[in-house]
Amino acid sequence: MNIFLTGASGFVGNNLMTFLINQGHDVIGHVRGDKDSGSHPGRKFSHINLLNHHEILHTLSDIDTVIHCAAHVRTWSTPEIFYQNNVLVTKSILESAKQAGVQRFIFLSCASVMMQQQQALLNIVESFPITNRDELPYVRSKALAEALVLEAATEYFKTIALRPAFIWGQGDIIDRQIGKASRAGKFGWFNQGNYLYSTCYIENLYEAVSKAISTDRFGEAYFISDGEAVSFRSFMSKRLLISNFPTPSLSIPIKLAWPLARFTENGWKYLPLKGFPPITREIVRLIGLPFTVSIEKAIQQLDYRPVYSVHQGLHHLASQIESRQMGH
Repeated sequence: MNIFLTGASGFVGNNLMTFLINQGHDVIGHVRGDKDSGSHPGRKFSHINLLNHHEILHTLSDIDTVIHCAAHVRTWSTPEIFYQNNVLVTKSILESAKQAGVQRFIFLSCASVMMQQQQALLNIVESFPITNRDELPYVRSKALAEALVLEAATEYFKTIALRPAFIWGQGDIIDRQIGKASRAGKFGWFNQGNYLYSTCYIENLYEAVSKAISTDRFGEAYFISDGEAVSFRSFMSKRLLISNFPTPSLSIPIKLAWPLARFTENGWKYLPLKGFPPITREIVRLIGLPFTVSIEKAIQQLDYRPVYSVHQGLHHLASQIESRQMGH
């Protein structure tokens, strides 16, 4: 199958590209112009402007399937930047793909598009309303983009959205950000981290994408996870340990965290402060409250089954990291 994959330089896209190529697909990976693709011999990359209709149309002329992973993933940015990078770019690729005769469009959404105000969300299903909250600008932009994708579905242009829960694996946000913050004493728990949470090992996401490529379903969204819910603190502690990061001891009550995050956001919004605020309401909502999803719809309609349990995934990841450290 000829696949155009956006976000090929990111954690998910880069790993997904390797998986798809190993599965025998012909993949063109899109990377932004400032990303170096020269260190991957044998791979095909594109640097086109994803807001340029003619460039996209030309690139997609022989493509069967588009997998759209690219996104502006931040917990602090302006609503305008989120809208342009996550909504307008999706709209641009979507319209061009349909015109080019692409048969299938798979959007990598996120489970957090269901997140609302400060409350536990347990075993939620796809029929729950998507968010439209201003204090969650990243999540809101992903929700708007997902809605465009699902609305574009036809029998001849099959679009679906996968909503993975917290994605983890080698090179994930724990390796890139959370672990380093923990080492610097800048990462802690909310309410001691003792609440249920859904996760998605990268290898399980591969399985979901494989099912999405071959399904006849369209116009639907699917939660994807590792199956069982876990204690956030237990999971995160084990994941940090695998990459040799310390486990934090600091904890903030959730009732304090939300107003503190709002206060911090205002400081960065109205004062000439550098960098990013250490805590935002989006961070609090994303990892500070109970959040689990049901994958029953994906099981029934996509025949999706997690390949790895959380325990198996952690063991597999530890083996990968150990092997890499030994130079194998």
